[in-house]
Amino acid sequence: MFNNSFVNLVYFLGFSISMLLTKTYFGWGIHFIIFLVTALFYLKSIYTIKNGLKPLLYYFPLMLIFYIGFSLLLTNNSIYQIINEAFFGFMKLILMVSAMTLFLESSNNFVNLLRSVWSKTNLNWEWPDKFFVFLTMTQRFYPTVQLNWSSMLRTRKSLGIDYRQSHREKLILAAKNLPNILLLQLQWADDIALAMKLRGFGKRFPRGVTFPSSFKFIHFIQIVFIISSFWAINLIVTI
Repeated sequence: MFNNSFVNLVYFLGFSISMLLTKTYFGWGIHFIIFLVTALFYLKSIYTIKNGLKPLLYYFPLMLIFYIGFSLLLTNNSIYQIINEAFFGFMKLILMVSAMTLFLESSNNFVNLLRSVWSKTNLNWEWPDKFFVFLTMTQRFYPTVQLNWSSMLRTRKSLGIDYRQSHREKLILAAKNLPNILLLQLQWADDIALAMKLRGFGKRFPRGVTFPSSFKFIHFIQIVFIISSFWAINLIVTI
């Protein structure tokens, strides 16, 4: 939506926080309209949003039962009020997850963006660089875990092994095989960590950024406008 990745981060993060602070259906409706307009800039990511919302929709009935049960036991609210709060919270969660999914799809290198901003501070702190390394490793290996798991399932399916499984059998399969996949990822992470140390990681902070993200005064103006807009929306919906 914006040319600068950091401005995009502020926009989607501001949208999510504003959505979290919304307490009325009118406020939710305004944020829904904003989300629809935003989604027009990311039409290719609509399918990704649908996949990201499937687990929420699948487990919502179970979460609703637990929420109603505990609310009846621990509060004096009526059943109508409890269901209304649960449904409204679920609607807010859907918009927040959808918005952050759009951001993650639109951001080519989120970690590089954070490193670019941090490098401009010229602070010789060690922990932010280590945190960025952690994010980079997570960003690299999490898709690999998914790929290996999907590859194993496709192999079993092509061989005719456990073609149709119940949810219980799938959980048992995951419990047996995921630890091995995770241990393999940890071994790869150790190899990469050793290579980084041999190349001098930890001797200089902050580390340089090969392709830093630019940040100009116009981007600062855009950020101020975004924050002011969401702040104004929250003021309007609470009147």
